Amino acid sequence: MRKLIVIFLSIIFPIIIIGLYYFYNEADSGWSMQCTFHQVTGLQCPGCGGQRALHYLLHGEFITALRYNALFVVFTPFFIYLYIILVEVYGLKKQLYLNSFLFSGKFGWIVLIMAVSFFILRNIPYSPFLLLSPPL
Repeated sequence: MRKLIVIFLSIIFPIIIIGLYYFYNEADSGWSMQCTFHQVTGLQCPGCGGQRALHYLLHGEFITALRYNALFVVFTPFFIYLYIILVEVYGLKKQLYLNSFLFSGKFGWIVLIMAVSFFILRNIPYSPFLLLSPPL
């Protein structure tokens, strides 16, 4: 019974999130959440533009999605894979993947280095780095 509940919830949760982002366009909304980091510092964090990128990605506008957050778009297939692995490990209690690269310290360092590198590059105010920052 527990296995069925985990599988059901792990399928329903992404469907709800995808449905919300498919029909919700942050650009047309008066109550959209703004990035606190960006409001305080004026810099673009690695996640800035991710919600709009997901919206455009769900509508098949790949280039526009890339324009809002290239890191998010490029890593979307990986995020899906990671979600499936996390459901299997923590929801279904399959210990098979616990010794894999995804649960190693090296993986954490690689993700951190990539996020910090993207953060630095997208905040350089010169071409071609301006393309990494979301349009105004």
